[in-house]
Amino acid sequence: MNLGSIIDKERCRVLKENTKTEVIIEMVSALEDFKGPQLRGDAIDTEELKKELFYREQLMSTGLSMGIAVPHVRFKGVTSPIVIAGVNSSGIPDYDTLDGSPVNIVVMIIVGENQHKQHIRLLSMISSRLKSDELRGKLIQAENGQMIYE
Repeated sequence: MNLGSIIDKERCRVLKENTKTEVIIEMVSALEDFKGPQLRGDAIDTEELKKELFYREQLMSTGLSMGIAVPHVRFKGVTSPIVIAGVNSSGIPDYDTLDGSPVNIVVMIIVGENQHKQHIRLLSMISSRLKSDELRGKLIQAENGQMIYE
């Protein structure tokens, strides 16, 4: 699995919102008109997706440390992983991270209901890549989706 082949520049964005709830809604909105080979049907049910993501957050926050959050869910109708990357340079203070830091980088992972291996592998790949201070610094300074993608 190659992370570069999963992340699409159309789903990389500078986040406008600054609360956990609003950021999740903003990121899911990147899929409102999404149609692609990653879906079994015509479109993804974004309202149902939001419910699943918020339910997951109630179980345990996906805020990690070092300003990183990785909201993730297994979702019906998804046939291959979808990743949405967002950056908020000023930080999202209410994300409830392990180290209490505000979140600057949010990488949302959506995989199919039975894609447990891909789910775990993506979580591992993303968290490993984002351990780099240099990469996190570049992402936080990104001014647009293209820069985040690169």
